[in-house]
Amino acid sequence: MTPSLKIRDFLNQHQLQLQLGFTSRQVGLDREIMLSRQAADTFDAADYFNVIRTSSVVLVGFQESRYIQKLTLEEQTSLFRTLFRGPVCIIICSQDNPLPQAMVQLCERQDIAVLQSALSDSELLDNTRHLLARALAETTTEHGVFLEVYSLGVFITGKSAVGKSELALALISQGHRLIADDVALFSRSVPDTVEGSSPRLLTDFMEVRGLGIVNVRAMFGANSLKRNMPLSLIINMVAMGKKNKTDFDRLGNQQNTRTILGLEFPEITLPVAPGRNLAVLVEAAARNHLLQTEGYDAAQDLIARQNQAIAQGDDVSD
Repeated sequence: MTPSLKIRDFLNQHQLQLQLGFTSRQVGLDREIMLSRQAADTFDAADYFNVIRTSSVVLVGFQESRYIQKLTLEEQTSLFRTLFRGPVCIIICSQDNPLPQAMVQLCERQDIAVLQSALSDSELLDNTRHLLARALAETTTEHGVFLEVYSLGVFITGKSAVGKSELALALISQGHRLIADDVALFSRSVPDTVEGSSPRLLTDFMEVRGLGIVNVRAMFGANSLKRNMPLSLIINMVAMGKKNKTDFDRLGNQQNTRTILGLEFPEITLPVAPGRNLAVLVEAAARNHLLQTEGYDAAQDLIARQNQAIAQGDDVSD
């Protein structure tokens, strides 16, 4: 589903911030601002006037305004009719860069509003893109606990009652920070990043079996919480029993991943059994992931060392 935002809602939220006023009549307010990441039909939410690569919000800056005004009325009309073939739903002109009145009227007939901003070209584009990036971000909710561990966004998943919240509480008590408990809200506002946060109503709270609802802010202080964080690593907690005790990777050379909002993230399966210090294991997993992002792989290092010893005829058991 393509994310969208009605023009009316966009103006209600950001008209003052973008210093916008209507040049045209107030038409097309129920049209929707969209963006698309489809390979065959990619377009941005906001960009400068471009009839080849059209955006949903078309911005007219100094260069665009001067170019349009140099054209004849017939050329202007042809240019705008080409523009209308794209996903354009609103046109915004930057400071002192208006459209010819004939083109404003042509836009009105196409049910496209034309607005004027008091901001300069770069300010208008940067601010509009920033505001729309969050408003049009792809979102999803996932069941689990999301924490910051050693500057990494670590998402802990697993079946109900496996001990996710208890593990999170142990990590918080060791100085790590809670972002979301039970339900994590993930959004993808930029192409290569998925950011996680807590639904507003659940912020600060955790449900711990045997204790009930606890307020993390009240118990551990404001520094035990973080508002949002990019996702880096997924820990999947699995209860270990007789049937699956041989299913777990001992060397750590199996690279499992999980896809969230179109991006793949490394996933580590963490066996849960009595006597295991899970908080320490999650800390070790986070530290190991940091080493791997820097290019070091402990399993490959060990394998290379063994191969070298075999090649040299050394006793690998020595």
